[in-house]
Amino acid sequence: MTKDEVQGATEEEQQAQSKKAQKKQQKEAEKAAKKAEKQAKLAAEQPSTEEDDFAKDRYGVSAMFQSQQKLERTLVRIQDLTPERADQLIWLRARVHTSRAKGKQCFLVLRQQQFNVQALVAVGDRASKQMVKFAANITKESIIDVEAMVRKVEQKIESCTQQDVELHIERIFVVSQAEPRLPLQLDDAVRPDGEGEEEGRATVNQDTRLDNRVIDLRVSLFQS
Repeated sequence: MTKDEVQGATEEEQQAQSKKAQKKQQKEAEKAAKKAEKQAKLAAEQPSTEEDDFAKDRYGVSAMFQSQQKLERTLVRIQDLTPERADQLIWLRARVHTSRAKGKQCFLVLRQQQFNVQALVAVGDRASKQMVKFAANITKESIIDVEAMVRKVEQKIESCTQQDVELHIERIFVVSQAEPRLPLQLDDAVRPDGEGEEEGRATVNQDTRLDNRVIDLRVSLFQS
């Protein structure tokens, strides 16, 4: 191979390497752009920071109550929630029986003894996304205080004892938080032995009931 041929081959290799380097740089730039776009999208989907949470004082876990504390509020009983109380702002203390988050709102069923009522937390001028998320994460059987507006409903709520009203929550505080996993669920405990086994639904045996009597006694059958 002549000197000119060697030089030509070297130039071709350099050009090929240069093109390869350019392609590599282009790919890296595209990859970085996609990564930045993905991060920006994730940041946009993330909930606002605490500073942006206008409702941060309207929800949370209450500090331990002490004898020297006196709260200026009157607690209403669930059994007294009737259409006559519509459009009244009330305070209520109850257990969380069930909760279900859906989009920008969370439905809860609050229980006192054998009485229960549906409650709603929805994103708006009184509740933020963070507040809705907080409500959805409250464990079943936790005791909570809520400030809520009593509203009439157009269609009866068949699953609750208070069928003609629901609560639109404006403040929600956890007074006593239950464990995430309870040894038995009240919906299972109220089911007679053997019922629902074919459908695969859980039942609670006698030993479990006796070992966890304090929970078993919360079943509406024992509260009436």
